[in-house]
Amino acid sequence: MRDNKNYKMTIIKGISISLLLAGSTVVLAKDDCADLTGCAKKACEVNLELLASKRQGNSHKVAGLNKALNNINAYCTNDGLKEELQQKIDDTNSVIEEYKIELKKAKRQGKHDKVEKYQQKLNDETKQLKQLIDELNSLVD
Repeated sequence: MRDNKNYKMTIIKGISISLLLAGSTVVLAKDDCADLTGCAKKACEVNLELLASKRQGNSHKVAGLNKALNNINAYCTNDGLKEELQQKIDDTNSVIEEYKIELKKAKRQGKHDKVEKYQQKLNDETKQLKQLIDELNSLVD
């Protein structure tokens, strides 16, 4: 009975290590796309995710990613990406304004836990906004 338990633990540890290594490979591989911009970068990132899904045997995800890659190759344009990014920037700016209002309200009411919560959300959205702007600027001709 004890040997069976040890065997199961060894298998679980092996699977965990395999998943960690597979995940780190994808993260390292994403750096391969870092020098690309626009549709080429988008296709590269989907292709890397596709390769990882194939290695993991996730046939449903592979099918969806193949479809996404085909759509990118057929329809992606830098102008389309610029419009999409601008919409995300506008949406993020709206969310930032909402958080600023909620932050002021929480400060007025003296709710320190909510002040911290909204400040953190504001910081996260501001960081996201900067990334979106940088990405948009990289597409500008």
